[in-house]
Amino acid sequence: MNPILYLIYQFLKLLTKISFRVYYPNATRMNLDRLRYRGGSILVSNHPNTLLDPLNAACRVPKVVHFLANASLFQTPFTNWFFNTFYCIPVERPQDTKGKPINNANAFRKSQQFINKGGCLFIAPEGGSDMERRVRPFKTGTARILLGAAAMNDFETDLRILPVGLTYDHPHRFRSRMTVNAAPPILARDYAEAYRTDKVQAARQLTQDLEQAIRYHTIDTKDEAEDTIILRAEELLRNSHPLKGSDHFRRTKKWIEGLRKQAQQAPEAYQAYAEQQQKYWTKLTEARTTDEAVAKRPGLAAVTYLILGAPFALYGWINNLLAGYLPKLASEKLGLYIGYTASVRILCGVFAFPIVYALQSWAVGAWLGGTAGWIYLLSLPLSGWLYLKWQPVATRFKNRQKAKSMKHLDEAKAERATLLKATLQYLNP
Repeated sequence: MNPILYLIYQFLKLLTKISFRVYYPNATRMNLDRLRYRGGSILVSNHPNTLLDPLNAACRVPKVVHFLANASLFQTPFTNWFFNTFYCIPVERPQDTKGKPINNANAFRKSQQFINKGGCLFIAPEGGSDMERRVRPFKTGTARILLGAAAMNDFETDLRILPVGLTYDHPHRFRSRMTVNAAPPILARDYAEAYRTDKVQAARQLTQDLEQAIRYHTIDTKDEAEDTIILRAEELLRNSHPLKGSDHFRRTKKWIEGLRKQAQQAPEAYQAYAEQQQKYWTKLTEARTTDEAVAKRPGLAAVTYLILGAPFALYGWINNLLAGYLPKLASEKLGLYIGYTASVRILCGVFAFPIVYALQSWAVGAWLGGTAGWIYLLSLPLSGWLYLKWQPVATRFKNRQKAKSMKHLDEAKAERATLLKATLQYLNP
């Protein structure tokens, strides 16, 4: 591998990790030791967050990852050079060929040769991205590539699929919650007999097993209505019975099982719960407050931090305002599908913050001297980080004040207690 390209890749990988930690600070990472494999493999994830999903999965793997990417990305001379240079293999979809027959034989052959040489290739088997907390049916291409590559060695190989489940509460929102959960690897050799008997059926079976593995390692909802119920239940449980991220994920999976069981066995009770939940959340929306604000009041430590941290947070907000506003402005002006919001903001932020920091520091240095400019530059990321820590505390305090001004706060608290009791019952159906 070209050493310069390798260094560029490692730098971009580090930048990607930092970007994810900033944009999704409330992240849970589970079972990532399962991705520490350096042989030939296919890295797979579900695809709810457009351009960020391949990066989110790839930055967790120790190897340099190549990507199977939509052929439409290679249509201009610059993008063709860029994606070919930076580890991408084009694959055609119906919308990429303008009615012509799809021909991915070359892409499959290159992919199989690549993983047989020990490479790691990322594929999103859903074939497209929708901003939903549900896994859509997988296409068989991943399985066909893996089994075809293994067959070249008569299945005397350790080739495998490394599945990763990605769950975002709200993918486009800054500081939303995110869970990255690696599933056990799927070994090609386990499908040797099935492949020798029926290649097509073996690919279907592997695809089904892969899809099920991803579903098990994500929050996989049936539709938007169920997802809304689950998100609200998660909020109730988090505010009254908080758990660390991995335990909260497992509790949510168990809670969903209980919810669906009641939906099947007692649909009237299920509908009553949904209506009860909707009634309570309507009151919160009308009061422009949150469940957390109704559930608990800020403690003395939070109030003290809010007051003492205010001057430093104000400094951080003022001096990071322009750098933070530019990515938001770019995403609004581009007018792209909302699923690209996080991608655009992160990409713009990678450029905006260093450039704005440099210009502001240069201006301070020109005004007050070089030493002051350097001190100011060092203060920018630190004060920005402090503001990001302080701002949620201020928001919680503001929401609490709104909750206290509700006309029937005691009634809302009673409704919440009843709703929480009903919610907890689904953990022991």
